[in-house]
Amino acid sequence: MSQVSRSYIVTGGGGGIGGATVLRLLRTGANVLAIDISSRRLNGVKEEAAALPGRMEVLKADITAEQPVEQAVKLALELFGDLHGVANVAGGMPDYTGTDMDRPLESISLDYFHRMFALNVDSAFLMSKAATPHFRKKQYGKIVNVASLAAFANRPELGNAAYNPAKKAVIGLAETLSLLLGPDGIRVNTIAPGLVMSDKAKGALGDEYTQRHLKQVPLGRLATTSDLAEGIAFFLEPASDGITGETLRVAAGVR
Repeated sequence: MSQVSRSYIVTGGGGGIGGATVLRLLRTGANVLAIDISSRRLNGVKEEAAALPGRMEVLKADITAEQPVEQAVKLALELFGDLHGVANVAGGMPDYTGTDMDRPLESISLDYFHRMFALNVDSAFLMSKAATPHFRKKQYGKIVNVASLAAFANRPELGNAAYNPAKKAVIGLAETLSLLLGPDGIRVNTIAPGLVMSDKAKGALGDEYTQRHLKQVPLGRLATTSDLAEGIAFFLEPASDGITGETLRVAAGVR
């Protein structure tokens, strides 16, 4: 399959990691439908993409609901005529302000817990489910979920009692789908970032927080949004066709 003719959906496509992924794919000449809840963020990425060879389309949608997700996949197929992969980048913490890290258990409501799973797990589940009939029909497809190092351990200042289980579930979803969908030629993998200082994170967390985390990083620098985009693109592109069910840490050496 030609790299130039490939078409993708990237959720959270207006955010730091999602936006970097969109730009990375467009540089290869790919078609990308970027989905985000914010038109402003999407427009910002589209401005950056103006000179790139690929084709970028945008869709403002809430992908924690079934109907918008189904419409998004339908739109991608109408726009591009094909779909080779989906990057489930949308996620994070609801109403994130920087004070969510290590929240006491008693301060986490059931509503917050459910919203965390909706944002991170429901979105990945629904997008994977909606894209699967097309992938199965052509006996080929790529799904990439984005988890977090917070899924692997009780890491200080990386998550909380709602976020960490949600990101663990994102990995479990990918591992299960890799088994179920592998016979249909569908590869499902996960990227696990460590701390990534996107513009949003910088504003919420500040320099002191960053310096504390840098002391634990073997490479002496944090992974960037571009580093994450390269990992996601690898799992979407043909070079990784022999890989499924894997989780790749992109965290500058932090495990």
